[in-house]
Amino acid sequence: MTDSMRGSMSLDGDVEKLARFYRDWAAAYDDDVASHGYGLPDMMVETLRAGVARLPANSPAAADGARVLDAGCGTGLVGIALASAGWAVLDGIDLSHEMVAEARKLGIYRTLRGGVDLTDPPADLLGAAPIVTLGGVFTVGHVPPRALADVAGLVMPGGLLVVSLRMAYRAETDLDVVRADLEARGVLVPLVEFTQRPYTMDSTGDYLAWQVLAER
Repeated sequence: MTDSMRGSMSLDGDVEKLARFYRDWAAAYDDDVASHGYGLPDMMVETLRAGVARLPANSPAAADGARVLDAGCGTGLVGIALASAGWAVLDGIDLSHEMVAEARKLGIYRTLRGGVDLTDPPADLLGAAPIVTLGGVFTVGHVPPRALADVAGLVMPGGLLVVSLRMAYRAETDLDVVRADLEARGVLVPLVEFTQRPYTMDSTGDYLAWQVLAER
């Protein structure tokens, strides 16, 4: 694990600390992560495909050319995998303006927006995307588990939410309690759960997909 990767896990979910940290890491991020055997992007695609296959045919996420909102898009590593797999209509949002600037260089996103706090999404993003992906967001030192409800709010009713969970994060937080509550209330309908799959070279992660049905 690189020093930057280790440092990113000690930010306690503080929005200002996260913004400063990723401002300074943005230029070197891809090299640091790629050198560490980053398996997450391909697993996000696999989970998305499996989720779409389990959706009702009338779901907006099942339509050809469905738009994907890459939430916490960073420099665009998940976006590259999505575009390569055929999801061509991509929008990206991230807390870090500098990470978004790196993603913009790829030329694969229709729109990109920095300065977005996923624990308090702007009103114009709510319920707007048929598919929302969050790769590397629910990890140690980043967003709190309660943000699962906030990011579910970005999904169009009937659409698909796909997330990765770093194993340490799942073990150390009440994410599963939050998830169970949202499922019990009918907000999230579980479709896919892949456990202990590739994440980084020295860690595994879980990957989940839900259909989002109800008001938060």
